[in-house]
Amino acid sequence: MKRTRLLPSQRLRGFTLTELLTVITIVAVLAAVAVPSFRSLLLNQRLASAASAMVSALNLARSEAIKRSSRVSVLPARAAWGTGWDVKVDAIDEPLLGFPGLEDGIAVDATTGNGFSGKVTYDPNGFARDALGRFGAGCLAFKAATQRRVAVIVSDTGRPRTCDPDRSGDCGSNECGAASPSSAPSSARGP
Repeated sequence: MKRTRLLPSQRLRGFTLTELLTVITIVAVLAAVAVPSFRSLLLNQRLASAASAMVSALNLARSEAIKRSSRVSVLPARAAWGTGWDVKVDAIDEPLLGFPGLEDGIAVDATTGNGFSGKVTYDPNGFARDALGRFGAGCLAFKAATQRRVAVIVSDTGRPRTCDPDRSGDCGSNECGAASPSSAPSSARGP
């Protein structure tokens, strides 16, 4: 049997076992460093999403109350805000829109605010009232497993906004820091 000799340009190319193990080790170290910070990023995005969904529900309820000239409420889908919330016209039994429950790693922070006293109701003029019929609904705060919090505040006039209670003060008095709800920009600092 005759052997053919390969020219240097025709030799088989590939990686050695040592090179492959080195690359795998480097990738494993980089993944171990990146995964914890990615989880934190993911949880913070879920937190921002929960606050944004609540603000959207409140804005929808306010606009529907004015449009329908009727009372419209935002209330927990079941017994607690963490299970989701519905926007309902008080005269109709079916919800206008339902929002899903909170994602893993996000919870309602019962230590901050009043949890809207169970529900927020908008009158036909667009003013917010709490479950007891008082003007102003208060504050509902969400907390991530990273301990970061975002609060949604509804002013007496009915306008919702977000704040960071850790940076701006406690939201239990319907204010987030020194700014009053009516003087804060509508795009108040989010997470």
